[in-house]
Amino acid sequence: MKKKRKKWIIVVLVLVVAAVAVWLWSVKTRTQAAAYTEMEATAGDLTTYYNFDGQITAPVSQTLTAAASDTVKTVYVKQNQHVQKGDRLYRLGDGLTVEAEIDGEVTGLYIEEDGLVNAGDVTVQIIDLDRLQAELDIDEYDIGAVALGTQAEISVLALDSQWTGEVSAIDKNGVVSGDLSYYTVTVDLPEGTGVYPGMQVSAKVLRDQVQDAVLLKMDAIQFDEYNEPFVYMRASNGRDVVQVPVEVGVTDGLYCQITEGLRAGDTVLVPSGMSLAELMQQMQEIGR
Repeated sequence: MKKKRKKWIIVVLVLVVAAVAVWLWSVKTRTQAAAYTEMEATAGDLTTYYNFDGQITAPVSQTLTAAASDTVKTVYVKQNQHVQKGDRLYRLGDGLTVEAEIDGEVTGLYIEEDGLVNAGDVTVQIIDLDRLQAELDIDEYDIGAVALGTQAEISVLALDSQWTGEVSAIDKNGVVSGDLSYYTVTVDLPEGTGVYPGMQVSAKVLRDQVQDAVLLKMDAIQFDEYNEPFVYMRASNGRDVVQVPVEVGVTDGLYCQITEGLRAGDTVLVPSGMSLAELMQQMQEIGR
């Protein structure tokens, strides 16, 4: 009887140990499920840009001023009228007829017939609106990103419009502002953009581009004490979580290229950032 009772006690103990082991495995599994979210590495293209600010300028313009005090006898143009080089603009009382020196639009008409002008007064302004440029302010750290002929995608903030132009000039005389020097880079715009001088612009210049790369969100990248990147993944047993070193290439701040350590389709684990109390609460909700 004693031997049989002892045998039953051993069986019960084995069952209890097994039950505890299953419970512990369940707790660990649920804890890991709450502590991590899964994310898949994908294949795709990634392009990054330099971003600059600037404004629209008109390199071809004519501003006329009165040489002496006189009376305006005749005005031949109107505000916003398009004129060609050689067209008459106005005639003064002394018989002098003033002509346009460029093709463009009369953007400023500050005289009227039989009106008086004094020496130095601005009389007419003409701007060639078909030959506009974007002038970009680029600091000393990024000026090496552009050269003559570099393409830039220009966005006019007020119009929500975009065009592509080429860098036509680089002013290498920097202007100091704070701790940095800035350089003016000129980008020619195509005709018919409908923009005006003075409008604010932003510009994008290609920085890096990769195709058919392994991509992963930056949130999944971790760094060890030596600042080396790694990701969390499940071990081959499907339960444990291990660190897998990776090498990172091009990044746009949201996604990054993984050059070594992962393949497209691999699943990585991203820490949820929850506290122990939050994990226990979520485990309780999972168990309900």
